[in-house]
Amino acid sequence: MHQFSGERAYLITDKKRIYHTTDTGKSWNSIYPEIEPNNLGIPILDFHPTKPDWIIYTGSIDCGSTVSSSCRAVAYYSTDHGKRWKKIDEYVKTCAWARDARLKIDEREIICESYKNKKGSQRSGEYNPLELIAGANYYSKKIKIFDAVVGFASFSEYLLVGQVSLLSVDSN
Repeated sequence: MHQFSGERAYLITDKKRIYHTTDTGKSWNSIYPEIEPNNLGIPILDFHPTKPDWIIYTGSIDCGSTVSSSCRAVAYYSTDHGKRWKKIDEYVKTCAWARDARLKIDEREIICESYKNKKGSQRSGEYNPLELIAGANYYSKKIKIFDAVVGFASFSEYLLVGQVSLLSVDSN
């Protein structure tokens, strides 16, 4: 369900096809993302709070085999309800519209938890810190705002970020 537009719903398939309705199920159409949806436990769709046609989609590449050495999530956005997709970034955990219902910031800004080292497999289990990247103008102007994050969420008019703090322990 589209959390900001009650008449919209999406059915995600295991292929490059998403069924959707914009009229509470009276009719169904298809959207064709660039790649298959991810099976990495990452949210597949993120919706914009004020622009119902703006969608972020996170799929995956090279994840068909559990031993793949290059399995990675790739995020795309669309501003025309999936007719055209533009790549945001690869090796991401979560990408979302920065604007929320009560967090009134630039509507074109995208925030991603992005892996620092863009290589290998996201399934490998090796430590690869996540950086929180804010991208103005649909992620074309990126700035790193936090190192070693464990997650982010908007709460009311605030953006909450969890960050790992690596403190040294004095052995004396």
